[in-house]
Amino acid sequence: MFLLLLTIPAGAQNEPLWRLALGGTVIGTPVAQGGSVAAVLDSGSLKTVSAQGRPLWTYASQGRLTPFLTRSPEGHCYIGRTNGEFIAVNRVGRELWRGNLRAPLSGPAVLGWDGRLFVPGGTWIHCFTAAGRLLWRRQLGLPPVIPPVPDQDGGVILVLANAAALRLGPFGEAQSLYLSALPRAVVPLGSPGNGGRLLILYENGGMELADFRSADFSRGPRPLPRLEERPLAAAGWGLDAAVLLESGRILALKGLTGEPLWSADSLVAVPGRNEPHPALVWDERGIYAFSAAGASGFTRAGGLLWHLDLQDTSSLPGFGDDGILYSGGADWILNAYKLEERVRRLPYAMYGPAPEGNYGAGSPPPSSWTGNPMRWEESVLEEQLRTIRGDLLQGRVGERELEYTAFLMETIGAGGDPESSRRRPLVQISHRVRSLELLALMGSRDTVPFLARIFRDDPEPAVRTAAALAIGAIGQDKQGAALDAFAGAVFSLREEQVMTAVAFAAGALGRFSGPPLNGTGIQILSVLSGPDRPNQVRALAKRELESLIK
Repeated sequence: MFLLLLTIPAGAQNEPLWRLALGGTVIGTPVAQGGSVAAVLDSGSLKTVSAQGRPLWTYASQGRLTPFLTRSPEGHCYIGRTNGEFIAVNRVGRELWRGNLRAPLSGPAVLGWDGRLFVPGGTWIHCFTAAGRLLWRRQLGLPPVIPPVPDQDGGVILVLANAAALRLGPFGEAQSLYLSALPRAVVPLGSPGNGGRLLILYENGGMELADFRSADFSRGPRPLPRLEERPLAAAGWGLDAAVLLESGRILALKGLTGEPLWSADSLVAVPGRNEPHPALVWDERGIYAFSAAGASGFTRAGGLLWHLDLQDTSSLPGFGDDGILYSGGADWILNAYKLEERVRRLPYAMYGPAPEGNYGAGSPPPSSWTGNPMRWEESVLEEQLRTIRGDLLQGRVGERELEYTAFLMETIGAGGDPESSRRRPLVQISHRVRSLELLALMGSRDTVPFLARIFRDDPEPAVRTAAALAIGAIGQDKQGAALDAFAGAVFSLREEQVMTAVAFAAGALGRFSGPPLNGTGIQILSVLSGPDRPNQVRALAKRELESLIK
């Protein structure tokens, strides 16, 4: 493989910070995250490069890839082969899992608040857990003409070829309405947990506002003032929106009324017939316009921050949180331009950016069985656990997810606590262990604090073992609750089965999420590989250590 790194002093605005030969043409927008940038190449490979221009790793898919790439806050890359395979690759280039979409990706996957993925393929949309378990899928009937975009309530909005706007919640619940024509762009409006409003922009300049929160939303959207020109792209921030017009102007407006706020020349050339559609991005720093011919940045008040002309590009450029713009050229060269010193100030949890919200899986409402005198009968437990397992294995959990989660949590929590035993009969350990296994398959990281508490406080070794294995299967610990519980217990662990489960879970969390989880995980595994531990535990801990540090 031919690699070339050229570091060029930052002088003229169009001079790159560095250039790197990739060995192929970038076929989709490069995606920057966590100090690196990833790009999909026409050779069927995924390549990542550090923000300083150092090659990191290359993943060969053994086939042709679609141009769509999504990266998670943990640095995972999600890509799709043209044969319909959907692939998750971790931050060091190791394949985590594959799923079958039955058709090629029709847009980039959208990340949910708890790591779940909304993945469009052909005329279907799938919802996977972060560990690759299918929660639900929905037949759309027609392919989307506007791929899924995140909704402020943690779901997605997409538009089908019959001009139907579809709003899907995190559990597959759907709302739909028919538009007067195929739109050019849609912009979800609102704040996290307070969404449901949609600004719709048409090719002829028409604008409408749909409110999925109203009881009569299916009657159709409300018309807004017409734009003077054809819109090319749009983005939103709260209840405001920005539109890139055909003339190259950016128009900022109030999303609920269409009232103009300001306009400015984007300096971005209108794309030709065979060039990618332009894009707008709005974040807390400002508004950014991207085309194959250039990019511009503006303050939220419309002041020009910077402008960059681009030539002979193969795709739209990507802009990182650290102010570096990445552009792939038709000459197989990736160019990096340092355009801003400002870094996005994202809210952080203990390990990485905090999610915008949660789906309530960590503390779901009581299940429908609460108060039923038959709830704790062994035959009822057996039947319910079989039903939940069947729906999980067949990918049809859907809108029953919170009900199932609540039932499993209630069953798991019915342990040896004296207060608990006065309110309800004790549940067999085998039923509690099976419930933990099913909660792991449900895969929401919102349940990890609950699982960490069970591991820390439950007196039964088999239950503690199952709780640790469940955490490892979910693979995420955004709040650090699980690793804290493991670290607090590792020196006092005596049961071999519990130690083995902790070794597996610490390694799984490190492989899935990478640094900074690796540091704590390595410390836990180092203790478990000590000479005072059973041979089987030591051997597993050493294997897990090697997988994290090599």
